[in-house]
Amino acid sequence: MIEKQAVCCSLVGYIRLGFQEKEELMFWNDAARVTRQALVDGYLMPITTEAEVMTEQNVSYLGYIVTANASKKPIAETPQANPFLPYEPSMYVAEAGERHVCLLNKFPVLSPHLLICSKTFVSQSSRLCKVDFDAWLLGFNDSNVLGFYNSGPLAGASQPHRHMQVVKAEIPLESVINSGSLPFRHCLSLFSELKSADLYQCYLNALDSLALDDGEGECLPYNILLTARWMLVVPRTVNNIEGVFANALNYSGRFLVKRPEQLRWLRQYGIMRYLTECSVKK
Repeated sequence: MIEKQAVCCSLVGYIRLGFQEKEELMFWNDAARVTRQALVDGYLMPITTEAEVMTEQNVSYLGYIVTANASKKPIAETPQANPFLPYEPSMYVAEAGERHVCLLNKFPVLSPHLLICSKTFVSQSSRLCKVDFDAWLLGFNDSNVLGFYNSGPLAGASQPHRHMQVVKAEIPLESVINSGSLPFRHCLSLFSELKSADLYQCYLNALDSLALDDGEGECLPYNILLTARWMLVVPRTVNNIEGVFANALNYSGRFLVKRPEQLRWLRQYGIMRYLTECSVKK
C-alpha cells in the first residue's frame, strides 16, 4: 500500500470514484476549429519549440524553449489588467456551465490548450468550489486529457483570475506518481472514473491533510494535476530556482525554459531534485 502521507482520500489508501452518466459539452472539436482559425488570423501565439528529451532515472522528461511570442504574454498583477475580463472573442471555445467559459490559451505550450475561466473575477489563490470541478470536468472526454491548476504566483500562476487548464498530452512522470515514490509532500487520489462531487471531496481532504487552507477561503500555494485516473496535489514553496520557473505542468514531467542553457543546467542540477526543492520535502 502507498504510504498514507502520499495518498489523501476519504478512505485509507485510495478511493475509487464512480461515474455519473450525463450529457456533457465536450470542447475538443470546437477547440480544434477555433485553433485553426486563430492561427490563420494570427491571433494564436504558440510559445514553444519542439520538445527535447531529458532522461533521468529511466524517466524521459520533456524540455521546451520559449519562442519570441512569449515576450508578448501579459502578466496581470491586478484584476484591472485581466485578459479574461473581457476575453478576446477569437479565443472563445464554448460555455462551461453557468459560471465558467472555455477559452483557448492565446500563448499555448501545447495545442489546443484550453482554459476554463470563471465569468466573474475569483481569486486564483482562493479555495476551489465544486462548480469549478463541474466546469473543469467538461473537458475530460478521454483518457489522454491532462488538467492542471496553479494556485497563486508561488505555484506558477501568471494571472490572478480563476482558471483551470486542460491539454491532451502524455505524462512522463505518471509511473513515478502512481508508484507513490515522489520524494516531496503530496496527496494522490486514485480513481477509475470521474464524478465531480467525490473529486471535490478528495480535493478538500488534500487541502486539510497538507494544511493548505487558511480557514478563510484562501490557500497557501499548491499545484493540481488531474487525469481520468488520478489527482495529485503538491504544496509549493518557491516558483523558481536559478531563474527556471515551475508550475503544475512541470510535475507531469514537462519543462519550459527561456534559454537552451537552462535545460543543460536542469540536467546537471537534477530534475527530481529541482521539483523537490520547489515543493516541500517529506
